[in-house]
Amino acid sequence: MSHLKDFRQRWFKRYRLVLHEEQSYKERWQMTVNRWGLAATFGAVVLTVVGITYAVVSWTPLREYVVPGYVSEASRMRAIEAELRADSAIQALNRQDKYLRDLRSILTGEVVANETEAAVLDSAALADAEEGLNDWGLTDEDLALRARVEDEDRFALQRAQSAERTSKSIPFAPLQGEISSEFDPAIGHFGVDFVAPVGSVIHAVDDGTVMLASYTSDGGYVVNIQHPGNRISIYKHNQSLLVEAGDRVQAGDPIAVLGGTGTHSTGPHSHFEWWVDGAALDPVQWLPEYAPDTSN
Repeated sequence: MSHLKDFRQRWFKRYRLVLHEEQSYKERWQMTVNRWGLAATFGAVVLTVVGITYAVVSWTPLREYVVPGYVSEASRMRAIEAELRADSAIQALNRQDKYLRDLRSILTGEVVANETEAAVLDSAALADAEEGLNDWGLTDEDLALRARVEDEDRFALQRAQSAERTSKSIPFAPLQGEISSEFDPAIGHFGVDFVAPVGSVIHAVDDGTVMLASYTSDGGYVVNIQHPGNRISIYKHNQSLLVEAGDRVQAGDPIAVLGGTGTHSTGPHSHFEWWVDGAALDPVQWLPEYAPDTSN
C-alpha cells in the first residue's frame, strides 16, 4: 500500500507553473499541472507529429525522396513498358533470324527444311472456319476477298506444274490481265504493267521467301520475293498485302491485291519485275501465257 501511495503522490501531485515579469514580479500566467498530465500531453503531441509526418510522406511526392528504395508509379509504368518493348524486340529478332536463315539457304541453293506442302481444302471445314471468322467481325468485303483468293488459288498448283521451267522461266503468271506498258529499261521501266479489275488477286510466280512486304512512296504497297537460282520477283502498286517479310510462299500463292498506290502509279494496275542474276529481264519473254509466238 505504501508503494501505491508513493506512486499516486509522485504522479498525481499537483504543481503550479507561474510566469512573472522580471522587473516587477507581477504575475502574468499560471497553470496547474501534474506529472501524469505532462506525460499524456507529451505523448499526444508525439503521436500527432508522427501521424502528420506519415501522412505527408505517404500521400505526397516527398515519399520518393524520403523512403529508401521507393519506386514511383511512373517508374513502375516505365519499367513495364520497357519489358514489353524488350519482349517485342526479342520476337522481332527471332523472326528476322529465321528470315535470314531461309534467305541464306536460298542464296546457297540449299533446300529449306519443313517447307509447306499443298493442302486440300475441305468445304465443310472451310464453312465452319468462315462462320468463326464472322464472329470476329469480318466484313462482307473481307469475306468476298477471301472467297476470291480461294477461287483463284484452287487450281494454282496445277497451273504452276504445267509451266515449262528453265533457269529464267516464270512458272506462274502474277495475274490474268492485259499488258498496258511493256518492258523498257531505256526509260527506267524495268518491268511490265498488267491491267486488271481493282481487287484482283496477285500471285507469287514461283516458290521463294518474301524479302520485302511494305509501303514505299513511289511503288505503293510492294512485295519482293527471292526465288532459288538468284531470281527475284517484284510486285508494285498493290492495294493491300497478303504476306509479310520472311514468309515462305509457293508458286501461285496469293500475295497481294491489285490497286493503284504510290506516286508513280497512273491508275489501277500491277507493275511486275523479273530479275535474274542481278539483271532485269523482260518478263513477257518468260511467261508462257504472254510469250510471243515464234513458231512461224
